[in-house]
Amino acid sequence: MFTNDKLTELNATISRVTKLTDSFAKFPRSIKIPLRLDDEILSDSSFTDVAFDATSASHNGKMAVADNLQISTLLNVITAISEAIFVINSAGVIEMINPLGAKLFGAPAEMLIGQTWTDYLQSPFKDEYQSLFSLWNSASDEANKVTQFNHGPKEIIINRADSTLLEADLSLSCLPSMQIGSEPLFIGIMHNLTTHKAEYNKLRHLAHTDKLTGLANRHAFDDALQTNWNDSINHDQPLCLIIIDVDYFKMFNDQYGHVNGDKCLQKIAQVLAEVLPSNNAMAARYGGEEFVVILPNSNPLTAEYIAKNIQRRINQLSFTDIGLPAQTKISVSQGIACERSGQYRTPTALVCAADTALYRAKSTGRNRINMSS
Repeated sequence: MFTNDKLTELNATISRVTKLTDSFAKFPRSIKIPLRLDDEILSDSSFTDVAFDATSASHNGKMAVADNLQISTLLNVITAISEAIFVINSAGVIEMINPLGAKLFGAPAEMLIGQTWTDYLQSPFKDEYQSLFSLWNSASDEANKVTQFNHGPKEIIINRADSTLLEADLSLSCLPSMQIGSEPLFIGIMHNLTTHKAEYNKLRHLAHTDKLTGLANRHAFDDALQTNWNDSINHDQPLCLIIIDVDYFKMFNDQYGHVNGDKCLQKIAQVLAEVLPSNNAMAARYGGEEFVVILPNSNPLTAEYIAKNIQRRINQLSFTDIGLPAQTKISVSQGIACERSGQYRTPTALVCAADTALYRAKSTGRNRINMSS
């Protein structure tokens, strides 16, 4: 997921590359880079100053030693800069790559140079970038002048050389102000998103989880109910809802204290999580001592069976492990409502029906299950 800060960071990187190129251009220097011939990296004797033919090297997917000032400057820049950077030609062949870039691809730089970079992309990203370059090449004029090209930043998945997957963001652009002959080059700037994704998923989990019980919280319940409601209406499938309220919970708190009251809620939450019939079902803390269970594609008989299982297991809960007397018991009242063929007009109406059924269960003695008619 991209933020404004991430976009600013990527744009700043491209700007730094441009400024460094202009700065280095004032100080001519010659550098040596590997010469790749016949798909082999030559010995140390290959590190000599020779003329660089960008067109022929690109078409053959081979890298020659560069005496060209701008190519030398570019290689100095991408090697020194603290981002993962690679340079490709219009055929998508890797011409240069810095150590950070090679690390993200999971292979040494000498192995990557001369390879088609899209071979390391997972579908559908591979198809997307191949189509993009095909479109760019067909749009170029006869003189093969550089057509404006900027793509990204965009999240991609890399099939690394070691067969692992890596999530990254990529910004791809034509190199600015580069006079390198008839063959244009493109620069890719990448960032490893593994840590960012892990942090994002952790924050997302925290934002959707009730801290005390570990179940989904009210926000997550609202989202899930709306999603399941839409699926129910669009595919004409039943949707059942159980609202659960702990009986006499205030008395439990007053007698045993709020710390033990919290432990009681945790035990009930564990029961709810264990009785869910499928991965599509959800148990959530609705608020206070109230819980709710969403049962997608479930009929009233299934919902009633789940409710009876909840009732039985909660009645059997023991609290001796938290230091309470063996005779300490707890019960819940439950209200069930099921959407079938447009019985309710909105998800809110479904919740209200289940809540009304819960009220009847409590008013008729508690520790009961009531089905909305």
